[in-house]
Amino acid sequence: MTAVLLTFAWAVPLSEQEAAKVLDGGRDRGLLAHLDGKLGAEWAAAENFLASYTKPPRRRMLRKRRLSIRGGAVGLPCELVVTWHPAYHAMTLVLATTISGAAADGPAAEFDLAIAVLQSLQGRETANGEKGLHGGYGEQTFPSLLKTVTHIFEDLTRGCGLTEGLSRKGWCVELRSHDGHPPAQRVAADPRPFYGLATSDEGWRFVPREVARDALGPSWGTRSFVAAYTMAGGIVCLNSKDSDYVEHQDELMRGPFGATEPYFGIDSEIGGLDHGMLFILERVLIRMALADQWLASMKKSGSRTRLLRGSLDDILEMLHSVLPPEVDSLERRLVTSMGVERIIAQLDRQAEAMDEETRYAYENTVSARVTRLTVVTVVLTVVTIVLGVLQVLVSL
Repeated sequence: MTAVLLTFAWAVPLSEQEAAKVLDGGRDRGLLAHLDGKLGAEWAAAENFLASYTKPPRRRMLRKRRLSIRGGAVGLPCELVVTWHPAYHAMTLVLATTISGAAADGPAAEFDLAIAVLQSLQGRETANGEKGLHGGYGEQTFPSLLKTVTHIFEDLTRGCGLTEGLSRKGWCVELRSHDGHPPAQRVAADPRPFYGLATSDEGWRFVPREVARDALGPSWGTRSFVAAYTMAGGIVCLNSKDSDYVEHQDELMRGPFGATEPYFGIDSEIGGLDHGMLFILERVLIRMALADQWLASMKKSGSRTRLLRGSLDDILEMLHSVLPPEVDSLERRLVTSMGVERIIAQLDRQAEAMDEETRYAYENTVSARVTRLTVVTVVLTVVTIVLGVLQVLVSL
């Protein structure tokens, strides 16, 4: 049986003071808790093995039973993880849910339900009330999951004076099986459902196979049981890691290191946590959010203030990955697929234009000052000559 693990993420620029209000305020009001238990252990194992942070993220989770996803009588397990990234001055919200055969009914129904969840997270509302797909927060019910998460976001950021919203988004869908078979064969046989998950297209059954195959492009993977595809919306991954791989890796680690590596045994319910794909999605969304913030600030100000290139360099610095080289290649693919390079190029053009404008203004200022100095010099010279003539006339 294949389970569909869906993680949907948003990134929002956030100052250190705002982050303190969100995390500490969320804790004090009983909304947020530390990321612990099985989920916390798996998350820590993945980060410790794959990532290298100068300033580690601060991760919290929405307390149990405050968030729900339901479609009629069927409920889906879900978690919401809130993270402050001090190195980038940004916050990410990650909603994770699992869709299995128990929640779906009929052939490929898990794909259809996953796509419906993706559409609801992008704002599509149900017209069936509580009989349709909807979200819940506390005692409140919302017609879409986006409205649910937006309400949670507004609750967490209340009093921060935050103007940014949940505009930069992306998702990672992981299809988890445990058979060890090369997953690329499944995609080659019929790429349409995976295309549907990558694009949240409910009409995937009617997409020509060659169109779906071309859209997905080549797969990425450093193991025979992993195949990942990057699209404009995010990542679709097939992960069929089995017990043979885990046991073999454990045996290898015991010899030289005397203990197993927890990361190899991860079988998390958080899509993309294995192989670091979720970390990649977070970083790419943060880059997009920061670049968008700068572009918006330049358009709103309407001033001739010079854009500090150091701020652009801060965004570009994120291109230097904190992930292993083999994972870094997947990040570069996602950067291209999600259009980050276009946003950075636009920001760079704006910066260059403002720098040129600054140089022009500086040259005009210098020229005006030189002109004024020349006029003053001429006047002083004339005055000196007149005084000299008067002095000669007086002496006569």
